[in-house]
Amino acid sequence: MTTPPSSPWTRAASATAILLISTTLLFSTTPAPPARASPPTWRWPLDGNPRILRRFTPPPEPWLAGHRGIDLAAPAATPVLAAGPGTIHFAGPVAGKGVVTIVHEGGLRTTYLPVSASVQRGQPITSGARLGVLEPSTHHCEESCLHWGLRRATTYLNPLQLLGHAPTRLLPFWPHPSRQPSRPAPRPRPRATTSPAPRPHAPSPPVLASVPAPVPTPAPAPAPAPAPARILRPRLLPAPSPPLLITPSPRERSKPPCDAVPHPISPSQSWPSAPQSRPSS
Repeated sequence: MTTPPSSPWTRAASATAILLISTTLLFSTTPAPPARASPPTWRWPLDGNPRILRRFTPPPEPWLAGHRGIDLAAPAATPVLAAGPGTIHFAGPVAGKGVVTIVHEGGLRTTYLPVSASVQRGQPITSGARLGVLEPSTHHCEESCLHWGLRRATTYLNPLQLLGHAPTRLLPFWPHPSRQPSRPAPRPRPRATTSPAPRPHAPSPPVLASVPAPVPTPAPAPAPAPAPARILRPRLLPAPSPPLLITPSPRERSKPPCDAVPHPISPSQSWPSAPQSRPSS
């Protein structure tokens, strides 16, 4: 028995059927993608809507003092609950106060104190699970309170962000005192009436300021050369002339010497008297 030759339409229909069967088998064997995990559900660490005694106050610098969390009013022995699912990282006393720390997804950590813990390290915790009871203490607040803190790595955050009561910004925020408030945007100026555009003017040549010519500074006069030292020579005095010899004449020789003894005057001799004046009659 011979098989009749197949037509082109028959071959095309067979190929289409094979393609549909292969596609159906492929999608039937592919596993369904896993369902995405729902975000964690956050809640207050105390039942109801507790009263906030002190809010989150970050310091201006990380090393300065501040309030790194919020304080919730509650009487002693009040059950303390986990704010979200996670794993117990620490449970025990620190400086005489009970502390419980939970590690959550995304590197977040919540801290509760003072708490008398009823959980252990490494224990998985669901949102709202009981962590212990509030210890009686008034050292941190004026009345009994629970301190609830939130931290990512070494940066403290506002726990109210988990509940949507604060801006959802899980980033460090350190207000700087020198930060200035933003200025308002300037108001748009009214458009001026259209006027014909001014004709362009040829650029004027630049004005060169007259600079006075530099006055030559006279060179300083050379200092006079020192006069040569004067050599003092001894003054030559004229030779003394010979003594002048005076020879007396023959006449002078016959005269007696001046120092001869005069003749004495006898007593009978008298000196002529002066004439006496006559009295007037």
